[in-house]
Amino acid sequence: MTNVQFSWDQLAEYKAEKRFLDGYPDDQRTFFAPRDDIHGLLVALLASAQHSIVVNMFGYDDDELNKIIQSKLADANVFVQMSLDRSQATGAHEKQILASWNNNAFGNSIAIGTSSVHNAISHLKIVIIDGVYTVKGSTNWSLSGEQEQDNELSLSRNAVIAAETRAVLDLNHDFMLKQMGGSQLNISKFLAPTGAGATPPLPPAPPSALAAMPAVPAPAMPPDAAGPASVGVPAAG
Repeated sequence: MTNVQFSWDQLAEYKAEKRFLDGYPDDQRTFFAPRDDIHGLLVALLASAQHSIVVNMFGYDDDELNKIIQSKLADANVFVQMSLDRSQATGAHEKQILASWNNNAFGNSIAIGTSSVHNAISHLKIVIIDGVYTVKGSTNWSLSGEQEQDNELSLSRNAVIAAETRAVLDLNHDFMLKQMGGSQLNISKFLAPTGAGATPPLPPAPPSALAAMPAVPAPAMPPDAAGPASVGVPAAG
């Protein structure tokens, strides 16, 4: 599968209807799981990579896609950059996949960590192929995500979108590398904690949301804290 020739004009074969609606933008295609053959599409697209694969993936648990990535990792002519959320390294299957990568080989850069903002989960499901094709959407790289769950996958061949997206993925990757500093890909240092309260906190509300919140009145003070009770009251007698 690693020498499959990817054809933009043949993408309708991965649609359930074997065609796209009239009026689709020339550089955009959308697919839906489990309705469409998203797994087959990803296999063909990854296998077609000639120069680079840059991926930021939350759920990584597809053996066939991983085999293709492995073949690209072994090819010194293909640059492979992978950024994975640290929580995905906790599963037994994910650990097995991670252990087989050769991160020290030329042209390979693999990082595991959190997002570059608020230290939250890295929830992106994005891959950029050869700096041209950009895959986005809700689809994790797992057979359940591709074939069972309701998910969406959008494919673009717009180089401007690829360039903008690459900048975001590079920032995430750089942050993860710095988190890993000197670990030699020792996954145990970056596994998500499992204890109570271990989930990263939510980011603070944006100023616009805070401004829209109703003002909270100050709590009433008890009578003995309001000063002498005789203030403003005529003296008895």
